[in-house]
Amino acid sequence: MKLDEINVLVAEYNFAVICLTETWLDNSIDANSILLICYRDPFRLDRNRHGGGVLAYVKNNIYCVRRIDFESPDVEILWLELKTINSRSLYLAVRYLPPNTTSLFKQTFIKSVSTFIESLLVDPCCCILLIGDFNDHSVGKPIQLQTYLFRTLSAYGLQQLIDTPTRECKILDWVLTNIPSAALSHGIFDSISNLDHNPIFIKFNFSLQRRTASKPVIVWDYAKGNFSDLNNALYATPWEFIIMNSPNVDCALLNITDAINQTLKTFIPTKIIYPYKRNKP
Repeated sequence: MKLDEINVLVAEYNFAVICLTETWLDNSIDANSILLICYRDPFRLDRNRHGGGVLAYVKNNIYCVRRIDFESPDVEILWLELKTINSRSLYLAVRYLPPNTTSLFKQTFIKSVSTFIESLLVDPCCCILLIGDFNDHSVGKPIQLQTYLFRTLSAYGLQQLIDTPTRECKILDWVLTNIPSAALSHGIFDSISNLDHNPIFIKFNFSLQRRTASKPVIVWDYAKGNFSDLNNALYATPWEFIIMNSPNVDCALLNITDAINQTLKTFIPTKIIYPYKRNKP
């Protein structure tokens, strides 16, 4: 799946959050090469260039923090915390469970997720959203044929919402939540590019809390600076003349600072940014 194809969906549906599995990324892929317009730098949990990995894009005006304290090096799951407009916490977990996963690996995942779900459910107002590719065939089967994974998540009151096959005739991609009544709509999109899974979507009846933008700030645009000419200009500046023609040390300091700033403005452009104040948790 290419970024331009994701941008086509974004332009039509204006998603608040986009989650991807099997990203096949590692630390050799710079975040700048996979940015989406109007979205923050992606939250990434990479594996390698040969498989696995999960990622989440969040609109740049939406409050969101990564909960690394929920994550485990043994489990491929990315945890984020967002806020609804009435300040309820929404915990989003993006999960990839490879096919042919061993029973031991599944038990490790279940133990990890269960620990945090139990702690979160202590707060009756918290919202949990567990989404991703689970490669599990339990959906739609009688309970005696369901996997231990599916039964365990269901026992915590998480309801799986996707009811349309996402790969051939199987529902392998899930949306599990403890607030199913808040879902206005959910389903799948048509297959995209060379994907063998259909993308899934969910729309809730609440809005997410936004980050508060502060006043515009002028900063140096170092990426566009001409540092070679800057170094030459600083080297050619008559520092001794500036110092000798200053009446005292304080004036010398002001004159040197002014000379440096004027030279910087010549060779490094500025830009206006609108930083966001961090919402109170």
